[in-house]
Amino acid sequence: MDIELVKISSRGQFVLPLSMRKRLKISQGERFMVVEDMGSIVLKPLKSLKNSIEEELYLMEEAAKGWKEIKKGKVTSMSKEKFLKELSEW
Repeated sequence: MDIELVKISSRGQFVLPLSMRKRLKISQGERFMVVEDMGSIVLKPLKSLKNSIEEELYLMEEAAKGWKEIKKGKVTSMSKEKFLKELSEW
């Protein structure tokens, strides 16, 4: 995962960092789906949705359910070591 900070212009625009554009092979004029959900903004390149829009929407719905569970306090907290141990046991 790559995290970058960007600034919104007076026209509501921002620059997607070059490192992300290169890694994701995003070129000028490419179109995106923009989703606002529970205070977050998600951008998805349309080319990545051509064959899997149903799957993407399903995953977004599942993520929304997960965020609702987090807001209700239905989460388990654990150390990084314990998490990695449990993950390795899967």
